[in-house]
Amino acid sequence: MSIMKRTIAALALAGAAGSVATLAAAGPAVAQPRGPQPVTTRLAAVQANTASWVNVFWRTDRPVCDAQVQVDGGRQVRVSYPALRRTTTFTTGNSLRPGRTAATPIRVSPMTRNGGIVVLRATMSYTDCGRHARTQWTRANLALPVIRQVIHQAPAPHRPGHH
Repeated sequence: MSIMKRTIAALALAGAAGSVATLAAAGPAVAQPRGPQPVTTRLAAVQANTASWVNVFWRTDRPVCDAQVQVDGGRQVRVSYPALRRTTTFTTGNSLRPGRTAATPIRVSPMTRNGGIVVLRATMSYTDCGRHARTQWTRANLALPVIRQVIHQAPAPHRPGHH
């Protein structure tokens, strides 16, 4: 029985050593370029059942050209864009350089009186600014905090004898 245990232990040790050698040979993980990404996925809070403009801020690690952003709010949030367009682009144009930050404005209209967090789905189409650049896409889920709509009611009249 002890020979069996030693054999199993030796095989386990050899397997572990092989795994460590493989990881060491692979070297440190190299970060792959990600392209345009939101700076944060949490948008500014808006009031329920009220149209409001919010900005989605973007950054990138590689050149971005011909950018267009569409945002889907599902049934909970109606989304529109500046100048009655079908998409939005950066406030500085349709390109973004590495290390820079730019905003894409959207108008949101939460279709509820209740508060909470609503998930919006943003899709950006863009190219890498090359001569024969192909269109690429990036997608991101954005959290839109919705503040409950407060309905102000007149205070009840004070009646004598009720304190």
